[in-house]
Amino acid sequence: MIALDLQTFQQSREGGNVIGVIYVDLESGAFPEAGWSDFPVIILCRWAEALMQLETPMRREVIWQFMDGPHSLALTKVTGAAPSGSLIFEQLESDLLAAAQCVVSHCERRNLLSNDLNELQMWAGRLRLNKTMQRPEASRLARIEIRPSV
Repeated sequence: MIALDLQTFQQSREGGNVIGVIYVDLESGAFPEAGWSDFPVIILCRWAEALMQLETPMRREVIWQFMDGPHSLALTKVTGAAPSGSLIFEQLESDLLAAAQCVVSHCERRNLLSNDLNELQMWAGRLRLNKTMQRPEASRLARIEIRPSV
């Protein structure tokens, strides 16, 4: 679901922000669009934090925001029968974890190091730990709706 083009990743200066292609591949197509260039390390950190917030019982919705442009995805918890296009939470969590681990590994190999990368390593660790924990709502769903940010 989270699409990356690691070969596009670059850093303008040592310790600076990494830019590269990141977008979300949904049933309806690529969002914001295929080949979207943004700040993948920072975005994955924010998305991991938001997804972890969705774990709290009182939280029903979080926003996955892209940094360039007014593009965002609303992740909304749903109960009962799965609406069309819904994803099982664990699938979403697994995909985010895989993307984070892939980016961390690639950036370390290419020496694209920064404080943001250290933070992404921390979030990847939290996602990994979260996946191993037993949760009473193991079949809960997260429906993804695309809507522009205000």
